[in-house]
Formats: sequence, C-alpha cells, structure tokens
Amino acid sequence: MDTIPSPLRPFCVVRDRVPADMTARVTARFDVNGFEPVPSDAAPPWADALLVERADRDCLREAFHRNPFLTVELGEGGDEPAALMEDWSGAPAVEPGFYLSLTTGTAYGLQCAVLVCDELARRGALSADHRANVEMCLHEAIANAIVHGNLGISSAAKNQPDGYRVFGQLLRDRLGDPAIKRRRIDIFCRWNATTIAIAVVDQGGGFDSGATSPASDGKARSGRGFVFMRALASRVAVTDGGRCTVLHFDV
Repeated sequence: MDTIPSPLRPFCVVRDRVPADMTARVTARFDVNGFEPVPSDAAPPWADALLVERADRDCLREAFHRNPFLTVELGEGGDEPAALMEDWSGAPAVEPGFYLSLTTGTAYGLQCAVLVCDELARRGALSADHRANVEMCLHEAIANAIVHGNLGISSAAKNQPDGYRVFGQLLRDRLGDPAIKRRRIDIFCRWNATTIAIAVVDQGGGFDSGATSPASDGKARSGRGFVFMRALASRVAVTDGGRCTVLHFDV
C-alpha cells in the first residue's frame, strides 16, 4: 500500500551567496533599519525552510511548529526550490524572525493576520497587551496587498453605481485567473527586545505612497487604510514602489 507523502518538504536557503545587488534590493524592500543580519561566523550558512504543496490553516500551523525560517507555499503549478531562490535567498537572515510566502488564492481565503499573530505569540514575541493593534494593522496591510496589489482592483470601483456588486465581480474574475491567483503575498516578521517589524509584500503594480494622506477628514475615498495603520502602529514605511508595507510596533 502506497503511503501518502507529507505535504511539507524541507529545503534550505543559502545565506552567504547572495549577490550584492540583490542584497541592496532586499535591504531597501524590507527596511531593515534597527535589525542586524546574523554574522556569517555566528550562524550556519543556510536557513531552515519548508515547502508546502497547498496551504491551509492546519498545514501552516504544522509548518510553523517545526520553526523554519521560511515557509513557502508552492500552489498549483509546482514551482521547484531552484525557481524560488531569487526571491527568498535574498531575505535578510535576521534572528529571531520568520518568513511566510503564500499564493494570492490561498491568502485570500485565510485569516493570515490571525495565523501570523498566533505564531508571534507562540514564539514569545507578541504579548496579549499588544496583539489587537498588531493584528488589526496586519489585516489591513494584507488586504491591501491582496486586493489592490495582486488583484489590481482599485477602491474607486466601489464608487460606481452599484459599486459593491461591481467590486465583488472584479474579485471573482481576478481570482478566477490562474496567473493572478498564483501571485505571491510575502509576510516577513522579525523582532528584538523593543520592536516587532512586519513586512507585507505583493507582486502588483505598486502605487505612489506619497499620495496617501497622513490624516483623514473622513471624506477621502482611498488611502484610509494607511491612516488607520499609522494611528495604531509605531511607524509605517512603504518601499519597493508601493509593493512593500513595513509595520513597526514598539513592545
């Protein structure tokens, strides 16, 4: 009788072979100020990682409990580790920290902010006193990355006649496109004694972060999510042409 293979496949990411141009790009993308990379002589030249065939809540919890640095969902189409190296080999090796990469189709159907906050709490980085603000901001950042980033749907769609019906149809149409559904949402968490930083990255077209208002009079039709995040987080940074939102929380 054939055994069913585990949906979790271990692999490793090389830390000390990252080209200088990739290091610069990743440093800019993840806004790593205040977090020092692990010195090459203080850690092995690899990072533990897991490939997940198709992610769901239980599968991700099982993966997290193995404490990998990276957890990467393959999704339909079966990327191999070699094809993934360009994105994840450049992730700054910061400890403690973890990195989660999901397809858009999976991320849309999961409570990603809850899963990530559960894992931050399990690893002792997030206390109950700070959880509500972190979870609410992270939920907003992930929703923006999915809907406005990878799905490419503008909030302006809701302002049309019958706008919410139009918005819902756009969601269904974009999620029905296999290429769009496979775009990635990357969530990179790291922390130290005083700060938690969480980066949320999409593969959309980006946006002009300067166009988001630092305050709101309640009449703005877009950008209110950033007003909300700036009110609850200690600092919010937008990098990579609008494709990366980094939330900092003082703890």
